[in-house]
Amino acid sequence: MTRARAIAFAYGCRLIIPLWVLAGASFKLAERNPKLLPAPVLEPVLALGSALGLTGVEWLDNAMRAIIFLELALAAIMLAMPRLARVAAIVTLVVFCAVLLGVLVPAFRSGGIEGALKGSCGCFGQSGPNPLLMLAIDLTLLVAAILAKRSAIAAPVTASTGLPRFAILVVIGLIPLILVPARAAIDLEPPPERGPTAQQATSPSIATPVAAPWPPRPAQAAPYYIPEFATWTGTRLDAQEMVRLIDPGAPEGLNSGTWFVMFYREDCEHCHELLAEHFSGTLATPTLTIAIPDTDPAASLEMPCGECQQRRLVKGPEYVLTTPVLMRVEDGVITRMAADHEDRDSIARCLAP
Repeated sequence: MTRARAIAFAYGCRLIIPLWVLAGASFKLAERNPKLLPAPVLEPVLALGSALGLTGVEWLDNAMRAIIFLELALAAIMLAMPRLARVAAIVTLVVFCAVLLGVLVPAFRSGGIEGALKGSCGCFGQSGPNPLLMLAIDLTLLVAAILAKRSAIAAPVTASTGLPRFAILVVIGLIPLILVPARAAIDLEPPPERGPTAQQATSPSIATPVAAPWPPRPAQAAPYYIPEFATWTGTRLDAQEMVRLIDPGAPEGLNSGTWFVMFYREDCEHCHELLAEHFSGTLATPTLTIAIPDTDPAASLEMPCGECQQRRLVKGPEYVLTTPVLMRVEDGVITRMAADHEDRDSIARCLAP
């Protein structure tokens, strides 16, 4: 048993686990996509940035690099410092398992076992394992680390050699972390030009109230968007750059009168429940639905709103937001917002006349 525990230390804590951590850090650095960060990590990062007054692409890019550096440092401890390798392995895997549980519990509550098996946890990029499989792997490695015992089977490394080796590994890890550039802005094709409306073409002399024109689509898009919906109420809808990315463009009259505007995903059950409950049949208020283009078309659900003006955001950027998000817009100004599908009161207030 003692030899088995020594082997678990030599090959687990000092080889397999640090390489596992390094692999995950490498995928995160290669993709540099904050959307792949699990919610229990992303939400505190966003909250911290908001508290510090730091938001946007630059803050998230730096935060992701800090997370990656922490993983690299823990892996370096396991590889270079035997006295701390087991502790570092256990701490790392406990954090990983806690984060995965934070992902799985709400997924299981909303979608059962299918929800827990859906998608990637983001630990190994867009195409990595689902959260349940990742939790099983991390738990197995955690048990091995707990049972491991430091022994002479591992090559002896003294404190005088372990610390320099650790420093060398950290410096080596910092090189790609510093040299890999942030994701670049995305060039967008201009939307097709639209001719005048029938009223403009046939009755140019009729004096009618003129709504503020919808701004043109930006020539470039940010690599990702993380909207702070709490700050949107009271602002103009067309002041939000992400909204100006709707394709093929804003519907006529969006800046005039009362509208409902809703961000949704085509495979989002909560989105379709909200649409079916409040926006099916004849609509008393014009409604615009904006699809987030990051879903599998094969998983798309039937659109229950037949009279909705349907648009989608342009492909290319990553959109980091939870759907559905419902807004009431009056003369182009967002007056009410419901960004939590479980908050029925906010939805009712948003829909109320």
